[in-house]
Amino acid sequence: MPRHRRLILAAATLLALAAATTARAGDPPPPGGLFDLVGPRAMGTSAATAGITGSEAMFVNPAAIGIRTGFVAELVGVEERRGATTTSRYAGGLVVDAVSSPIAASFGYLTSISGDQKGGLYYLGFAGPLSERLHVGVQGRYIKLGGVEPIDAITADAGLNFQATDYVTVAVTGFNLVPTNHDELLPPEMGAGLAIGTDTFLKVVGDWKGIWLPHSVMANRYSAGIGALLGGMLALRGGWMHDDLLKTNWWSAGIGLVTGDGFAIDAGYKQSFDSSSAREMALSFRYYPPQ
Repeated sequence: MPRHRRLILAAATLLALAAATTARAGDPPPPGGLFDLVGPRAMGTSAATAGITGSEAMFVNPAAIGIRTGFVAELVGVEERRGATTTSRYAGGLVVDAVSSPIAASFGYLTSISGDQKGGLYYLGFAGPLSERLHVGVQGRYIKLGGVEPIDAITADAGLNFQATDYVTVAVTGFNLVPTNHDELLPPEMGAGLAIGTDTFLKVVGDWKGIWLPHSVMANRYSAGIGALLGGMLALRGGWMHDDLLKTNWWSAGIGLVTGDGFAIDAGYKQSFDSSSAREMALSFRYYPPQ
């Protein structure tokens, strides 16, 4: 069977199995909120620590913001729902400049426009190479949200991205490294990821994330996914996550369209296996001037 047919069959089988296993309706897991704030490409594969570069890397690995990236501007929206209730909705913009200097700079702003907490999130980061294959990145985040537990805090994130070969990438990240006195909503997190393949054809990804909650409780998240680019234009994604934090398993899917003149649109969807009323959606529009 030709290679491109095997690829299409694998991607279609993964998405079909995920959709078919969307099981019984039960009590939905609690909202993830800030824990689940990612862009559509990361949402589509469920695992992104070593698999996402460019502007969306602000959410998953600051070291990857400038890898294979020139200038990127992105509009993004993310919504989380439990049944008919919108538990969170964020919208905003992300910008990466990896052209002006060897050190890539990133800035992002998201506003919470629905849900229990209203306010804004600000991102400012820098990333660059320590060697040809090893990149490091740091970013600061300012979170100002009102609600039942108002947040007015500054914290920091860091990451390493190592491209071991042309087809294997390993990454390590840490989030909320500066204490904020909001240990329930902004606890320290550490993640590790592996990606095998390329962005221009097929990439398989796997992630682990550990979240250190109050009272010495640690929650783990394990995820795996696959992404494919067909004909240099159509991106298909699928993934799975075992989630100790929200006590459920998730399936995810995504699709994207890339044009030759520097525009792209991506959509991601995520749903609990245990309760079909627990779901998340993300949409983005990107512009990256052809180099």
